[in-house]
Amino acid sequence: DIIPNWCDENALLNPVVMNEEQIFSINQRLKIVFAGNMGKAQSLYTVINAAQLLQHKAVAADFVLIGDGVELAGLKNAVSDMGLQNIIFIPQVPMNVIGAYLNNADVLLVHLKKDPLFSITIPSKTQAYMAIGKPILMGVEGDAAEIINAAKCGLTFEPENPEALADAVTVLTVQSKKELKLLGESANQYYKENLSLNSGVNQFARIFEALSISE
Repeated sequence: DIIPNWCDENALLNPVVMNEEQIFSINQRLKIVFAGNMGKAQSLYTVINAAQLLQHKAVAADFVLIGDGVELAGLKNAVSDMGLQNIIFIPQVPMNVIGAYLNNADVLLVHLKKDPLFSITIPSKTQAYMAIGKPILMGVEGDAAEIINAAKCGLTFEPENPEALADAVTVLTVQSKKELKLLGESANQYYKENLSLNSGVNQFARIFEALSISE
């Protein structure tokens, strides 16, 4: 049996109290949050190029990139050079503060470069995002995409394809608040039943019980 890792539930699900004015500006634009390392594996220039497409089409959505990494300076320079107004950078923050940001997002983004190795990888932020209970945009092929499709909690798109990401974002911008809420609830329900600490403990218990019976 495969038992997936669970997230730091205590820190994520009990975040520091922050009102929305401290986190994002109050407006009607869809806020899509990516939180984590900004390295070559995450291939976030895909997000930059998608943002350019969305800005050109005047789609009411903003990307919020939270964290640090070797690509951060280059990403910031690209955003500046391209004159993008729909990307916000936020420095790395502790896990309990991340929880506050994720709770105030509309959609959460996972993205890795297009690589066969990543098709058998489930990025750890997947569990965290699902536990928070928000719609998910999954730009990772294979196992990770299958989880999102099984949970019916968001949209998957081809990695390193800015057009595919922009199209997925556009679809989500026309969803009602109720529809987005239902996607988030599906994510949370799937996490509780299949990926949570409690689920993992129960799966371990079943394995140990089966081993003891076989002896």
